[in-house]
Amino acid sequence: MPLFNSHNIVNSNLLIWNITESESELKKSINLSSIVKSRFDEIKSCSQRKQFLGVQNLLKIFNIKNKELVYNANGKPILSNKYISITHSFDYCGVVVSSKKIGIDIEKLRPKILNIKKKFISDRELDLFTNDNVIDVTKIWTIKESVYKAFGFSGLDFKNNIIVKSIDKKFNNAEVKIFKNDIIEFYNVEITNFSQYICSIANKRI
Repeated sequence: MPLFNSHNIVNSNLLIWNITESESELKKSINLSSIVKSRFDEIKSCSQRKQFLGVQNLLKIFNIKNKELVYNANGKPILSNKYISITHSFDYCGVVVSSKKIGIDIEKLRPKILNIKKKFISDRELDLFTNDNVIDVTKIWTIKESVYKAFGFSGLDFKNNIIVKSIDKKFNNAEVKIFKNDIIEFYNVEITNFSQYICSIANKRI
């Protein structure tokens, strides 16, 4: 079942699906092209198969046909006339579409993220928030992952190439700089909590 549709993100539409259905139920309302079905048939994990089908259901709600969506060499989804980003984590998947560069990431809260925080958070970024806990560290990860997806270039160091410049007091919004060589972009990121998950949506600043 679709969880929510947010229209308060500038120039974008967001849909998130809470995957409670069986695989057969998820298949009922969608028709997969032969190419997409081949990709689906290669997935062995039950949870990943349902995530794949959940995304296909969201694409149908957006009226995006299989032939309209392609993936580049880095695995980034591409539409001819808009920007799109896709994410999934355990029982949730999400799709966001926009007229400008956009990225989305959903992550389930898991304590083990604290063990790797220094791999993607700099000392200066640690000074931006006071609670060094699973929720806040996961927020930083989703912020950086959403910006990375929007940016569209591979070979980046999350700690050194994606820099969180500021966070608001409620930790609901962030400003981020991302760069590779001489390519530099800035993003505004909105952060949402629901259930045991964090969702970040990155919009490129014009």
